[in-house]
Amino acid sequence: MEDHSKKIERLNLVLQTMRDVSGLIIKEKNREQLLSGICHALIQHRGYYNAWAVFLDEEGKVIMSAEAGIGSKFPQLIEFMRGGHRLPCIDLALKEKDVVVTDEPSLACTGCLLAGDYHGRGALTVPFVLDGRVYGAMSLSIPREVTHDEDEKALLRDLAVDIAFGFRALELEEAKEENAKALVESEERFRDLLEKCPIGIFIVQDNQVVYQNPQQKELLGPLPRSFDLGTFEGLHPEDAEKVKIMCNNVANGKAKSLSADFRLCPVSQPDCHLGRKWIYCYASQIHYRGKDATLVNMMDITRSKELEHLVRIQDKMTSLGRVAAGIAHEIRNPLSGINIYLKTLEKLLERGIDPEKAQDILSHIQSASNKIESVVKRVIDFSRPNRPNFVLANINDAIEDAISLSAVTLRKSRISLEKKLQVDIPVCTLDKHLIEEVILNLITNAVEALRKSDGERKMEVNSFAETESIFVRIADSGPGIPLDLRDQVFDPFFSTKDGGTGIGLSLSHRIVVDHGGSLSVSTSKWGGAEFMIEIPCRKGGQKN
Repeated sequence: MEDHSKKIERLNLVLQTMRDVSGLIIKEKNREQLLSGICHALIQHRGYYNAWAVFLDEEGKVIMSAEAGIGSKFPQLIEFMRGGHRLPCIDLALKEKDVVVTDEPSLACTGCLLAGDYHGRGALTVPFVLDGRVYGAMSLSIPREVTHDEDEKALLRDLAVDIAFGFRALELEEAKEENAKALVESEERFRDLLEKCPIGIFIVQDNQVVYQNPQQKELLGPLPRSFDLGTFEGLHPEDAEKVKIMCNNVANGKAKSLSADFRLCPVSQPDCHLGRKWIYCYASQIHYRGKDATLVNMMDITRSKELEHLVRIQDKMTSLGRVAAGIAHEIRNPLSGINIYLKTLEKLLERGIDPEKAQDILSHIQSASNKIESVVKRVIDFSRPNRPNFVLANINDAIEDAISLSAVTLRKSRISLEKKLQVDIPVCTLDKHLIEEVILNLITNAVEALRKSDGERKMEVNSFAETESIFVRIADSGPGIPLDLRDQVFDPFFSTKDGGTGIGLSLSHRIVVDHGGSLSVSTSKWGGAEFMIEIPCRKGGQKN
């Protein structure tokens, strides 16, 4: 009866101790203080004589320790363990992941610095384990008669799990705090980056402007909380619709990102060029603070647009100068001839005119005049080309007709032409006669280039369809076109031929572009010139 009373008293002490430990686990947020508080709570009610615990890293090294009731020998023990020495009771507890009983530590643990303090006492060592993760271990000095008490060991197991759970909770809390701190630092860095960014940025979430950087305020001014760029009154009237479509498509999820450039004008003078800005805008979907949002980036490209305008004017002036020089060159020679013939006619009139000679001079004047008229006509044709008459047609027919017209010239020039036309090439909308004119011009140019060639004179004409377009390739084995001249061959009045007008390729390029296509030049497989015509394979008429 007396032993039973002592056991009840003993268990009450242990339960009181465990309640204190549970309270510590709930309120203590520092791991070192928690470990120290647990050790002191375990001996406070004389439930245990002394207690010590270690917290281990994943490699089993001591990173934290605490004790109660031991004193000055404990730091030496920890240094002993940190020096790579292992304690049998700790190793066994970690291996078994259960309570380890040591009946007589003073005899069994001769290598332990604490063995001498355990005379007449037993020891229980228990690991801190939760979900397979080992956090550390704890050793308790207890009366020898209760070392094998199953109730004691069961309570100690539960206590060890609670302690491990407390460590897990602290780790999660520390990780949460670190993540929160990292998030705050990241947001601060992000905000600092945005604040100093030379690009205007604002974020729209739930139809509300939730952020606007200083550069954006310079572009549009301070934005109201509720803001819709598509209806912004500073937009140029001609640009408002495309900006509205861009914003709606991104906001509604129809596109992840879209871009557009538009003009900003003074509200009172939308048509005034003074104060007008060109803005490049890029809108994209993002996730901002846990919710969908639209990120809008804006850049002032007014200076770039002004430079583009100046470059276009310069290009136009250069082209105009080249055209003027070409026209002057084309007209100068026949005009000089006319002047010479007029002076001759004047002298004949002074001496008494010979009708036959006068008629001959007049025919020469007429011929020179016809040359001038031809130049003027070609210039007019280039500047105001005939509107294409689009009909459904097979481009192979235009190629066949052009080759047929060139047959005699090819034979006399001893040029072998190989024709590879796709039989089932799709029909599409084109002006057959204008395309025939283009192909005939390219064949004629190739013939003139091959006449200068001493080697084998070859030409190849191909047609094929690919990716919803039809292609015509005209290649020759002539001298080719130098790389530095390829950007100029389609310019009006630019020619590499002696006596060439420089109109043919320009007009051919214009015709192909009017068909919505492209005309390009490269090097053929023989090293000569290769011209490629690409025309979109449309079934309906092309709007010009």
